[in-house]
Amino acid sequence: MRFPLMAALLAASALTIPAPVLAQASSQASAPDDVAALRAEITRLRAQLESMEARLGKVEGTQDASSTPSATPEAAVASAQTATPAPAASAKPDAQLSWRGAPQFSGEGGLSFKPRGRLQLDTNVVSRPDGINAPTLGWSADVRRAYLGADGTLGGGFGYRLELDFASGSAQFTDAWLTYERGPLTLTVGHHRITTLEDLTSDLETSFLERAAYTQAFGLERRLGLSATYRNGDVMLSAGAFADDLAALGTSGVTSNSYALDGRLVFMPKLGDTQLHIGGSLHHRELNDLTDVLQYRARPGARTTDVRFVDTGLFSASAETGYGLEFAALRGRWHVAAEGFWQQVARPGLADPTFFGGYGEVGYILAGASGRGYRNGAFGSIKPTRGLDKGGSGAWQLNLRYDWLDLDDGLINGGREQTYGVSLIWVPIERVKFLANYLRVEVRDTPVVAGTRDDYGSDVFGLRAQYEF
Repeated sequence: MRFPLMAALLAASALTIPAPVLAQASSQASAPDDVAALRAEITRLRAQLESMEARLGKVEGTQDASSTPSATPEAAVASAQTATPAPAASAKPDAQLSWRGAPQFSGEGGLSFKPRGRLQLDTNVVSRPDGINAPTLGWSADVRRAYLGADGTLGGGFGYRLELDFASGSAQFTDAWLTYERGPLTLTVGHHRITTLEDLTSDLETSFLERAAYTQAFGLERRLGLSATYRNGDVMLSAGAFADDLAALGTSGVTSNSYALDGRLVFMPKLGDTQLHIGGSLHHRELNDLTDVLQYRARPGARTTDVRFVDTGLFSASAETGYGLEFAALRGRWHVAAEGFWQQVARPGLADPTFFGGYGEVGYILAGASGRGYRNGAFGSIKPTRGLDKGGSGAWQLNLRYDWLDLDDGLINGGREQTYGVSLIWVPIERVKFLANYLRVEVRDTPVVAGTRDDYGSDVFGLRAQYEF
């Protein structure tokens, strides 16, 4: 390959010798100087050709390597088929972990699991009216709630929650239910409730340490039963049948044979920036074997005292029927709420008394949040836009409330109680909340007399520290 290539290049290069030189060489070939010059030129051209040949050899070597059989298209296909495959992308793990105040696990088929809990530490000062020497008046403190449990989904539309309260020192069931969702319909079986706006708003999100007095007086509570909820746009309808609460059902030797039927209808349209809530509820309970143990009473806005300034005492009855009306509106930082609940008692052979409880409330978020939450016919949480963890000061809310409870009617003299309240709420970060409230409680016609007086008042100051996950 080398010599033919070299000869060709020499021939081609000879053509590049300047024409004057060749002409002069041919016309004066006998001149010694001209012949020497021609030889020198040929020698120079030969050196250039050898350098070019060396570089061409390198190019040919590269071409030879690329034209080996392994570089042919067929060989390339065979090589690709036998090459070690690239590592496959890692398979999606069976379980995924996320964070919602606590670790939440989710997996294929709609499975999920999340631990949940809450801790509320309360302290209250309830002033002692002259003539009442109950030991739990004055200052006291308590673990109001200490919940531990879990909730999640099982796939196929099923969900669950199991929660226990350890605040009393022994475990007591709170929510313990199984749900099934199919489109707009939700079925629930277990320990739960269908009651009113105030009672269904989580105790984590109430405006005061304690709910309105009527919810406690009329025994609105969780019971073991089956219910159905249908949601269609702005309308939500719930109905259910219930036995007694789990604490009563678990008491040895007690069989009440009682049952309750409950229903609730809520209309919750959004009008511009205003969320409206209009609702009504119905409760009927056949007491059966509990004919002589009905009693309505309420604490003065503080769970840490055992004193009830209004109390019907035990009386006989065969059934109770309650019906309530609800109204609420939320717009920006403002919210208002009002409810009334009438409880009528059937007493065979005696007049049927009707008792009443209700409240009106207005609240305003002073700073740090856009508004109070609302979801599925109940108030929700206040989420700070900039908590302490983000360099802000958290959310602040001020609330005013008037609460009225009347347990006097006919032969039943339980007294009347009205409460004026103001509360301040601070949410420094999500899931942590501090609450302070002051209440002025005034009672009249009460059987819990102070000396010779049945009209008197009490001041209540309360504080709460709360954490939930």
